[in-house]
Amino acid sequence: MDIQKRVERKLMLHVASIVFLLYFFFAIDRGNIGFAALQMNDALGLSAEVFGWGSGLFTLAYLLFQAPNAELLRRLGASRGFAIIACAWGLVSTSTAFVPDHVWFLVNRFALGMAEAGFHAFMIYYISRIFPKRVRGYAVGVSFVAVPCSMIVASPLSGALLDVDWAGLHGWQSLFILEGVPSVLMGLLCLKLIPDTPAQAKFLTDEERAWLSNELSEVADDSAHSSALRNIREAAFNPLVWALGFVLFTMVLAINVMTIWMPLMIRQVSGAGNLAVGALNSLPWITFSIGCLIAGRSSDKVKDRATPLRISVAIATFGFFCAAALQQSSTTLAFVAFLLACLGAGGAQGVFWALAMQLLEGRAAAAAFAMITVVGSGSGVFAHPLIGSLHDSTGSFSGLVWTLAAFYVAALATLHWICRPRAPTKPDADSTGLQPGAAK
Repeated sequence: MDIQKRVERKLMLHVASIVFLLYFFFAIDRGNIGFAALQMNDALGLSAEVFGWGSGLFTLAYLLFQAPNAELLRRLGASRGFAIIACAWGLVSTSTAFVPDHVWFLVNRFALGMAEAGFHAFMIYYISRIFPKRVRGYAVGVSFVAVPCSMIVASPLSGALLDVDWAGLHGWQSLFILEGVPSVLMGLLCLKLIPDTPAQAKFLTDEERAWLSNELSEVADDSAHSSALRNIREAAFNPLVWALGFVLFTMVLAINVMTIWMPLMIRQVSGAGNLAVGALNSLPWITFSIGCLIAGRSSDKVKDRATPLRISVAIATFGFFCAAALQQSSTTLAFVAFLLACLGAGGAQGVFWALAMQLLEGRAAAAAFAMITVVGSGSGVFAHPLIGSLHDSTGSFSGLVWTLAAFYVAALATLHWICRPRAPTKPDADSTGLQPGAAK
């Protein structure tokens, strides 16, 4: 086996696996609120609108602290940065078990958004600094499969935990505690397991470390103490960042619906019990993960990020339109169409950040990824309260799927502009700005 394949295999085993686990627990602590709501809303007297505002406040905090946290994590380095942020969100998520009323529920959701902010953008930035370009699509895909895997595992687990009362705690309280503590433990492990740079990767031989350092020399970050405000400003005024942000806005809207509202939607349509809801809720995430891996791997093999992304978004668009059109006539066929949409949405998620890493290079990349995440995550600020309010007034989620379909049409049009031919620009050694690459 040549040195390239050895290094890539070791990176997948020792780095991608740890990032996968971090994202796995990140997704669980973010999404378990959807299952807890099946009991918690009644226990705390939360209406669907208040629950929606909780999700909105979570997203608002996530947006406000996204870029500053990402820059802070960049300065701290991977091992300390991942450790601090994982412990922070794990502790806040665990504390949700002890909120006494709707006021503290809203405070807790804001605090969780603040604790999680910056993780996603820094994770993308770290992948771009530790993995060679040839495998970044697959590395991102493997990392993002953690989201559907967390839902596949956590859905039946969360449904089962709702029926477990212990030590004077109700099921929804047990859920937050037993699913929050692992994040803290995982964060502590990062101090030992995550290398900050290729030179610190102890699982590589000297020859392999030298090869990887040389392979990544063009993206080596020698600006740990560069101006955070300047990086954020340059990212904020880059039109490509905003265009990519809108595409992510569309994808995050679909993921938020799957994560937060899917259990309630399934319960409403099927009337199933907790375990059955958990089992059905895992199916969209299975198809999502399949799409994520296939698209990410294929984009590496064909060395083309744009085409797999556009195909994936087109599949998702078609699936959501069919699901919306079939909702009234056949819930079974509508659910199958929704699974097709999830396949496309997963494929888009698997390729999107590989394309973003290719288009936006340079020392302000972490800030750029944070700004894209800010724009993308903005869907939660408006979508969750609106969905909750509409559900309270209509008693149905029917308009939601049509909305998803419309947004994916707009995302396709935006991708046409993003993926237009552009000549790559050589990085300026004295610049801290973004260096646009080619959309291939």
